[in-house]
Amino acid sequence: MGEDQRSDEELERLWKEGSAPAFAVLFERYHRRVYGFVLRFTKDGHLAEDIAQRAFLNIYKKPPPGTGRARFKSLIFTVARNEAINELKKRVRRGDVPLDSAPDPSGDAPSPEAAARKREEAERLQEALAELPEDEREILLLRQVEGLTFREVCDVTGLSRDAVRWRLARGMERLREALAGTIS
Repeated sequence: MGEDQRSDEELERLWKEGSAPAFAVLFERYHRRVYGFVLRFTKDGHLAEDIAQRAFLNIYKKPPPGTGRARFKSLIFTVARNEAINELKKRVRRGDVPLDSAPDPSGDAPSPEAAARKREEAERLQEALAELPEDEREILLLRQVEGLTFREVCDVTGLSRDAVRWRLARGMERLREALAGTIS
């Protein structure tokens, strides 16, 4: 079986035994998703790429001991989240102003009308997400956009399952309200 068919756990084990190709498969498997999460979190494409690269580099340079503590997916999202939070805090201290909108990472649309409609919907969603409190936005992005399980979201954020459920429910309600207010 090729490395790209192996489980994350098997690839992590091989990587920790010295297999750089195993880590490369993990990188390929998760880089785009981590970048997307950080992009939505920071709203800055260049910063998101830098943070995603840093997260993978940090894990590669200093792998956590053992396996089974947390799945690789939880680990990489945790490291990326912490990197993003630290970077945003640095920017606030420096007085930098984050970009108001994220670049659209989506692919080609079938027609100009469909592309315009998709852009408009994406902008409305981005605006509504931006209005959410950071803790609720983060939970929504991890669970609904990135598809992490509740357990993985708990691992990434360090919150209890009940806290994650509450913030997700509250975030979804606020998001619905914000989107309903923008529909004409």
